[in-house]
Amino acid sequence: MVGFEVVAVLLAATVVAAYFERASLKADVKTAEAKVLSVANKLINELLTKETVIRTKISADVAKVIADAKAEAEKVIADAKGAEEKIASVMQKAVIEKIEADLKKVL
Repeated sequence: MVGFEVVAVLLAATVVAAYFERASLKADVKTAEAKVLSVANKLINELLTKETVIRTKISADVAKVIADAKAEAEKVIADAKGAEEKIASVMQKAVIEKIEADLKKVL
């Protein structure tokens, strides 16, 4: 009977040790989980920061392209107005020369 009691005590000790080991493992899992969440949150924050930087750079590039396009459009419009004025001046000269020629014929 003493053998059964020794075995029972050993089994009870094993169960108690397993319980404490399980509790220790649960704590280790919670610690590891907290570390993983911390690293994941840090990674997400870094990615969001990089996204903000990239979006800012893209916005600046787009604004520059728009400004360049507006400047080019204004230049083209100014050149067109200048060409229009030159054409009008040439046409006026041609009309004046024709009128002068017609008047010279009459006189």
